[in-house]
Amino acid sequence: MPSKNSNGRLFYCITAGRLAILVLLLCSTYLLSSYFADAFGKVTQLSLILGGAFFLTAVYIIWYKKMGLNKWLLYIQTLFDVILVNLAVFWTGGPGSPLVFLYPVAILTACILGSQKEGAASTFLCIVSYAALFWLCEIPEYGFSDALFTFLITMASFNIIASLGIVLAKRLHYTEKKLSDTRVDLRRMEEIHRHLADSIQSGLITVNEKGNITFFNQAAIKILGKKIINGYGKPLQKFWPTGTQLLENFRSGGESKRQEVSHTNPHGLPGFLGTSTFLLKGYQEQHLGYGIIFQDISEIKAREERLQRMDRLAALGEMAAGLAHEIRNPLASLSGAAQFLEESAPLQPEERRLLQIISRESDRLNDITKSFLLYAKPEEKKIQNISLLEEIESVLSLMKQRKKLPQADVKTDFPANLQFEVDASQFKQVLLNLLLNAYQALPHADGRISINGAAEGGDHLLLKISDNGTGIRPEDLSRVFNPFFSTRPDGTGLGLAIVHRLVHEWNGDITVDSEQGKGSTFTLHLPKRMKGIEN
Repeated sequence: MPSKNSNGRLFYCITAGRLAILVLLLCSTYLLSSYFADAFGKVTQLSLILGGAFFLTAVYIIWYKKMGLNKWLLYIQTLFDVILVNLAVFWTGGPGSPLVFLYPVAILTACILGSQKEGAASTFLCIVSYAALFWLCEIPEYGFSDALFTFLITMASFNIIASLGIVLAKRLHYTEKKLSDTRVDLRRMEEIHRHLADSIQSGLITVNEKGNITFFNQAAIKILGKKIINGYGKPLQKFWPTGTQLLENFRSGGESKRQEVSHTNPHGLPGFLGTSTFLLKGYQEQHLGYGIIFQDISEIKAREERLQRMDRLAALGEMAAGLAHEIRNPLASLSGAAQFLEESAPLQPEERRLLQIISRESDRLNDITKSFLLYAKPEEKKIQNISLLEEIESVLSLMKQRKKLPQADVKTDFPANLQFEVDASQFKQVLLNLLLNAYQALPHADGRISINGAAEGGDHLLLKISDNGTGIRPEDLSRVFNPFFSTRPDGTGLGLAIVHRLVHEWNGDITVDSEQGKGSTFTLHLPKRMKGIEN
């Protein structure tokens, strides 16, 4: 038997055909009135039969909607169809009626809607009914042979139509079943493919030969933004120009190789995508289109850059330590000699000024070598439990004593009881460098610095230091933690490098967000416990 959906389509199609025949008969009743001897009586009888047929059709539809196409509905519909056809044929001339064609219609209806049993039952009823009408009606003796021939031909046609109807109905039901099974399998495969595509973390987009989008998964929406949702059937160029360029390169080169392309995420932040383009082929190797699989590798690239920076910093640190040791002794001798000459020998004003320059620059070089040593080989750590509030207040007091720094409105926001384990002197060094960097970037008026701290996940500390200063150029963001990189003419470029080195030695992390003209924010993620760090 066909499925419920196919039964519904067949039932409504047969019902529509039934209504069409009834309407045609109703319209033709008056045209056939001249054919009957008693026109008014015959028209009235036909109208009653057609009205009954319309009523029964409505009953069949209501029955089907409530209980479906069950056996009772099939048998009752077959029985009443034969009864109505018999009445119509009987009142319009008997065996010679022009409505005899309704018998095959009733037979075909039963064959198509039901099974072989319903078709055979309808055929039997139609043959018996027609035979009864034939033998009950008065047939002239001179036309009996012709009438008998017509009767036999009609009987044979009923059986042939029934046989063909049953065969066709079987094939129709078989085809409907196969089609229904194929649809179920197709939907199942579509669901599997959709869930499979949505389960992978990489974005996937397919296009046809014209470059119009035919598919995308949830990861593609997450990476490219919600605008791609309206992209079905539309050119990829409109939603992702970089993807179109990748397809053009693939068409010209023909090789599927992994590429890294720059990308701006839906939040407007720059990043990178790892992409791979491939050809979609059909069953017989025909080209169906192209696909692009891609993944956001911004974090991976950032991690690689951090590791490379750490390698460079380690190498530079070793070199800086060696140079610092070699420079400090000559500097101490030079500074001591200049100071001795200045205090003991009679000097002209110009000579004294030159000796002061030598002493001052020697001290500056000594400070730089101290920074070299701090960066290259930090002192032995003394891990202790410290209060974030006390350390920040202590550093802010030191910053206020520096007269050359601009005035700033400093605001703090962090829990008073927030504590963690760290080397206190090194933590002060980190705070001093970050705050000094913030002060030096402030505008001449209305300078603002904010310090925010909070516990993060129970075992980590989050610390943010923000300013409303000049900000950092986008091309300089990746270099701010490199040693000897500074945007100030008098800067050594070691302050932030030292901060980066110490934070990573604590197994923490530091990032910077900045926008020119609006300021910068340095974010530190620090572990509350330093047990895994060797002293």
